[in-house]
Amino acid sequence: MDMQGRTALVTGAGTGIGQGIAIELGRAGYDVVVHYNGSKDGAEEAVCKIVASGQRAKAIQADLTDMEQLNHLFQESLDFLGSVTLYVNNSGITKGSPFSETTPELFDQLISIDLKSAYFCVQKAANSMVERNIKGNIVVITSNNAMMQRCNVSVYGMMKAALVKMVKHAAIEYAKDGIRVNSIAPGWTATPRVLHDNDEKKVVSTIPLKRMALPEEIGKMVLFYASDAASSITGNCLVADGGFLLLADEPKAYGL
Repeated sequence: MDMQGRTALVTGAGTGIGQGIAIELGRAGYDVVVHYNGSKDGAEEAVCKIVASGQRAKAIQADLTDMEQLNHLFQESLDFLGSVTLYVNNSGITKGSPFSETTPELFDQLISIDLKSAYFCVQKAANSMVERNIKGNIVVITSNNAMMQRCNVSVYGMMKAALVKMVKHAAIEYAKDGIRVNSIAPGWTATPRVLHDNDEKKVVSTIPLKRMALPEEIGKMVLFYASDAASSITGNCLVADGGFLLLADEPKAYGL
């Protein structure tokens, strides 16, 4: 593990995958800023678990579609941590609509939250590393929807595909500074929202490995990217969906 410092900022960490990542980073020895927009209780829960692991943690609220609040998040994070050696962009929303019924309002909302805010957060994180001569790591959480064509998620899928492309651009432009930028594309993940909104047994039956990913497992993947073992990896997208994208036929055709 890079020993120049273990300080992390995780956005959208008040619930789900982001919360799991933040807690896992704390267990691995990182001081963590837990960003949230509306999930205050979940963010404070994550802070308590990180502190219980022996690390420093702070929850900071910000609407990342507002550039003033975005800038404030990074300034407050830097004031608390001193520097950010690992930035994890997890914030975003999931909203679906048939292509024929998608409204300009939904389109603009997804661009603003899922793509634009990610772009400028990555820019802010990378520039702060450059200013401090930190050869840090940036990990963007996208989705396996970036690589498939499921019904009713055309805009969401486009935004997630754009994140994968954005990571490649950031990776090549910040390579000269020793900053590595990578992404993770989870599939079905056992978050409270997913388990509440879906029939778990039915979902699992569609996954070749017959299990959802766990939020803490995504956290371990982030740790891998930030480790010495991944020193030569940048611009990469790691798909974590139990083999869902591999299906090109009915599951029974594979003996599943």
